[in-house]
Amino acid sequence: MLGRRRFLWAFGAGAAGLVLHGRPARASIARALSLRELVRSSERALVGTALDTESRFESVGGRRRIVTYSRLRVEERLGGPGDESELLVRTLGGKVGDVGQVVHGEALLLLGEPALVFLGPSPEGPLVVTAMAQGHYPIRADKRGERRLSPSPRLAELVGDGAARELAGRRVAEATGLVRKAWDAR
Repeated sequence: MLGRRRFLWAFGAGAAGLVLHGRPARASIARALSLRELVRSSERALVGTALDTESRFESVGGRRRIVTYSRLRVEERLGGPGDESELLVRTLGGKVGDVGQVVHGEALLLLGEPALVFLGPSPEGPLVVTAMAQGHYPIRADKRGERRLSPSPRLAELVGDGAARELAGRRVAEATGLVRKAWDAR
């Protein structure tokens, strides 16, 4: 009986130690893409604002998933073809009725929030954000009212330096200049 008590005490202490001193869990880790890689992987880059969204179930990769279609108003073209004033962009995840699905590392386009986005085609047809959240930079005002790029809210933990470090925190004019320069060099 004493052996069992010691075992349970030691097991409980060990489990408590793991809980109290364990590392925080991470949803996902990805290799950071450089601005050059992001541009080369994209069909277009632009500043746009989500005007409306619609989520629904679709088959993606042979599995039933929730996807969200966002209608973006194109405010400034930074590179790529087209003269459309609006584009339809598909992201993974969303909410249909009482069912929600979060895809960690995916871009989250919020209604009315301007963002710099890198876009490319998907095998299914619609435009998607290149490299998921690595290709999405919401534009928000800082404490002084200056519009700056922010990292996407669901950006995965990135290994290495990349576009997210280079662009996040920069003023919009400065960031769009860097993207145009990288686009011209492709």
